[in-house]
Amino acid sequence: MKRVILIGALLLVAAAAVGLAYWFYPRTVDFEAQGMKYRLGTEAAVEERPLKVSIQGKIYRNFKGERTFKGTIGLEGEDIPVPEDQRTVELKRYRSFNAYALTYPFIENGKPRIYSQGTLFVNDDFSKIAIALFEHEGDEGHWGADDGLVIAAPASNRAEAVALSNEVMREFLQGLVLK
Repeated sequence: MKRVILIGALLLVAAAAVGLAYWFYPRTVDFEAQGMKYRLGTEAAVEERPLKVSIQGKIYRNFKGERTFKGTIGLEGEDIPVPEDQRTVELKRYRSFNAYALTYPFIENGKPRIYSQGTLFVNDDFSKIAIALFEHEGDEGHWGADDGLVIAAPASNRAEAVALSNEVMREFLQGLVLK
């Protein structure tokens, strides 16, 4: 009887160890795809261009299940005022929708700065992404669902990009449909 209890306890401990390892083991993100940058709104339907999107890094999860992405995000043709050697980001998922504030803390001339590029929306396995890009005027940035800029990948045309954006941003949009 003692032997059965001991074996059962060992199996329970082993199962808990495997579960914890699965929970905390970082997931690798290796996403490269052709995407589209486009402006929302029916009048702006001609403002679009293809670009390559690259996301490399790892997703970490804490005891509460909160996710953090650590890695790099490359958007072909998008210039950001952050030195190349300081473009590694640590992004925390916020709210219930898979959204990450795409911010780059960096040092310029010995002073700390932060550049906000937008908000990254993803599906659970990082195989579909949409980025609501901030448009900068001076040190301020903004985005609007009626005429904002979006990058979506994988997508080969505007229709695919808009459909993908609506899919990964669904909870954030709360019933609104991007056009």
